[in-house]
Amino acid sequence: MTTAVSTATVVKEYDDDTHRRAGAYALRFDRRAGWVALISAIGWAAFLIRDMAGVGGLPVEAGLKTLRIEHADLATLLPFGLVAWMALSAAVGAALLRGVRRSWTAGRLFAALGIGLGVAFFFLTRDFGGALLIGGVYGFMLTLLSRNAGAMLAFPSLVWLGVFFVLPLVGVVVFSFGRTTDLGQIDVSTPSLEHYARIISPVGVSGLVYVNIIVRTVYVALLTTVICLVIGYPFAFWIAKQPERLRNVLLMLVMIPFWTNILIRTYAWVIILRRDGLINNFLIDVLGVINRPLELMNTPGALLLGLVYGYLPFMVLPLYASIERLDKRYTEAAHDLYANPFRAFVRVVLPLTLPGIIAGSILVFIPVVGSYVVSNVLGGGKFFLIGNLLEQQFIGSSGDKAFGAAFGVVLTVLMLGATLVYFRLGRKAALT
Repeated sequence: MTTAVSTATVVKEYDDDTHRRAGAYALRFDRRAGWVALISAIGWAAFLIRDMAGVGGLPVEAGLKTLRIEHADLATLLPFGLVAWMALSAAVGAALLRGVRRSWTAGRLFAALGIGLGVAFFFLTRDFGGALLIGGVYGFMLTLLSRNAGAMLAFPSLVWLGVFFVLPLVGVVVFSFGRTTDLGQIDVSTPSLEHYARIISPVGVSGLVYVNIIVRTVYVALLTTVICLVIGYPFAFWIAKQPERLRNVLLMLVMIPFWTNILIRTYAWVIILRRDGLINNFLIDVLGVINRPLELMNTPGALLLGLVYGYLPFMVLPLYASIERLDKRYTEAAHDLYANPFRAFVRVVLPLTLPGIIAGSILVFIPVVGSYVVSNVLGGGKFFLIGNLLEQQFIGSSGDKAFGAAFGVVLTVLMLGATLVYFRLGRKAALT
């Protein structure tokens, strides 16, 4: 009986200690969130004082000035609203610092309202910097109240992706439903699917021009990816088999092209391929095998050459990383089981290096789809790709930005679908 009571006491003490530790862990995050709320209250007080004194120049202050000028009906309520928000911030912060019951729920609700305030602030004032500051502060507070250390560490990355990826993508989608005005602005007051219908509609006697551009671009990108894979795989395999010192030198040589802008590297090929370039001069003056210069520029071969040259390192580096991690014992076991070199490569090496193949193919395929520099320089404008179309719509003086946005959305959906299918096939191949 005494033993049973002692065991129950130990279990109860252990549970109490566990709950106490969990409560202390949660309270630590809550207090940090409370300090964020108090600092935000002090910041709003400073903005209000500086705004009333006519001082500006900091984030949020420009938006407050715009709010007073463009929204006169809100200008009179602005000081009272800011004072009320400051008081609420201070109250929530004090409750979180003291660990008041249900302060965690109130803090999360307050942080969500703060993020909404940042969104509303942007739409009213178009002050992106101020809205980003407001949303960032209250988003950080909400992250702290999640009581997750991993989420807190990932918060800067999430803000970066949200601001520079999600928001622009949403903007492009919204603009694709609008129309381009005579002044080059995009009007989204009357949304329609006109531009999406235009993509799949024939253009006069030329037929399905935009569909042909998509098909041509995907074909060129696939062909470039296959060529890069055929060249890059054995090269990466050879690098991985070299001594460590030589391996590092070879990897440096692979990365050296990244030190120069792709436009400069592409123009270097013009010097080599043009009618009076290095190749034609060598064939005519040195070897004497031809009498007239070859037309090497503005051809499909020149376009593929430039694309393969420009994006081959994107294929080699992931392949090298995958091959270098390959355990040699697997190939030795395959040979011990009487597999010839070809069969060992197909059944063992290739499946184990498939992640590198997938990563390299995606890193080559997606940039090639959006490339326009190489087709302009080496293709001479004869091979119109998606990148050239988007450049024409957004940069050209006669471009239609809303139509370009719709084309960009279609391109994004196609690339996302192709990437998901590619990953799915790669996963199935790895499992088999």
